[in-house]
Amino acid sequence: MNIRFLETAICLARLRNFRATAAALNITPAAVSNRIAAMEVELGVRLFDRDSREVRLTPEGLAFIQGAGDVVERYQNLVGDLKPRAAVVGSVKIGLLPSMALTMLPGMVAFLREQFPMVRLSIVTDTSSVILQKLRQREIDIAVCIAPEDTTDLHVADLCHLGMFWIVDPKILQHDADERLRIEDLLAYPIISYEVGTHNHARMRDYFADLVSDGAVMHYSNSLATTIGMIASGIGISVLPPVCIQRELREGTLAVLRVDPAFPPTKYSIIRMDRDDRKIVLLADDVARDIAAAFCRQYDDSLAAFAEAAPPGG
Repeated sequence: MNIRFLETAICLARLRNFRATAAALNITPAAVSNRIAAMEVELGVRLFDRDSREVRLTPEGLAFIQGAGDVVERYQNLVGDLKPRAAVVGSVKIGLLPSMALTMLPGMVAFLREQFPMVRLSIVTDTSSVILQKLRQREIDIAVCIAPEDTTDLHVADLCHLGMFWIVDPKILQHDADERLRIEDLLAYPIISYEVGTHNHARMRDYFADLVSDGAVMHYSNSLATTIGMIASGIGISVLPPVCIQRELREGTLAVLRVDPAFPPTKYSIIRMDRDDRKIVLLADDVARDIAAAFCRQYDDSLAAFAEAAPPGG
């Protein structure tokens, strides 16, 4: 639950109509419904009664909206304290997975340069485990990566999902470009896997299960840029987010393989230390969410989905 969810509930309580609320917030009615449903699940109570004509607050919903109004007011006061924007000074250290650096970072830098020119970013890109270690050691302020199993000392919130597809250099294709392949067919190509011990290496291992034989050619890379270069050189195929290689796909130097079953999408979270409520950290958190939402709106949900629009458990 975040401030936009609270603002959605307050607006719906005032307008009593999903379509009117969606229009007021410049989102879809489905997004309004999803936000309300997510809050009701998290709270364990029903906030609104719906019928064919209007939406009405339940008694629990009335109490919630009153409290939500106080929270939103305090948030607005917090943002007000940061103004005028040109006077906001400070630095924030952000740890990113390479895929997030390629997709989200340019938008974050451009936004901060325009709106908060005196805020300085320090960027670290690495694996999730390294980034989270740096976060816990207070070497960075915010992490945008894959959430760990142990989150006891962390504030973790879903950010987005990126679709993962098998990518190939068209010059080494052994099948028709539009042919739908099975997992077994992929093993006709050398496979470029993620670094051993990483989240996506484990997922790739599970994806192939016991299909990989001793004769299969497996390469390993700990760098997304290196992996993309290896694919473009015809060394092998790999699974990665197509949103990271839009130029190569447009130019036809790389292509997407159609495979059943598909590789599952990667879920990214935005993470900071629990109870770290420094204003500049909250600002960076908010900017990251806005940029992620704007980025994902450019693509079909199968390629990039903001957390509230992503399929549950996807």
